[in-house]
Amino acid sequence: MPILSMFYGIVVMMFFEDDKRRKKPHVYAEYQDFEAVISIPEGKLLAGSLPRAKLKLVAAWIEIHQEELMANWKLAVRGEPVFKIEPLRRPMNPRVARVVPESGHRLRLTFTNGEVRVFDVTPWLAKGVFRELRDEAIFKSVRPWHGTVQWSGGQDLCPDTLYEDGVPIGATGEVSGKSGRTRVRRS
Repeated sequence: MPILSMFYGIVVMMFFEDDKRRKKPHVYAEYQDFEAVISIPEGKLLAGSLPRAKLKLVAAWIEIHQEELMANWKLAVRGEPVFKIEPLRRPMNPRVARVVPESGHRLRLTFTNGEVRVFDVTPWLAKGVFRELRDEAIFKSVRPWHGTVQWSGGQDLCPDTLYEDGVPIGATGEVSGKSGRTRVRRS
């Protein structure tokens, strides 16, 4: 069965069966031990099963690529090879544009979309190479580096972690922390 696309552990395939049950345009999706037949263009489950979240991903992918899927369906009906379709991709989070080290092993991060967030490095200080960041001088050596941050010892963190776990600065610009967790004061 020709593979159209793969994303988030899901494999989406298409082939035409000369079968009265499945004359409607459809794709096959497999995820782990699950298999499903899903209609085009509705993205509705026709047979089998997928976990709810994975079915939603396939339905979203179908909605985005309806024209390509219908073109592929016409090829499959004629017995011709189908073409690959771009996978569903999560939009990238913004990247770090500026970093300022703050007391309490926190980083004030300005992202490429203009958002400012505070990231608490404290939980990382007990892990491997991040132990070196307990030294205030090394911690303050942080700088922006290829969309993320890097310290003088070469330590870096995933930019998605910095964005997703960073706490947005409130309207007052104040951030406070208790027991190692960063909280935003709302005005």
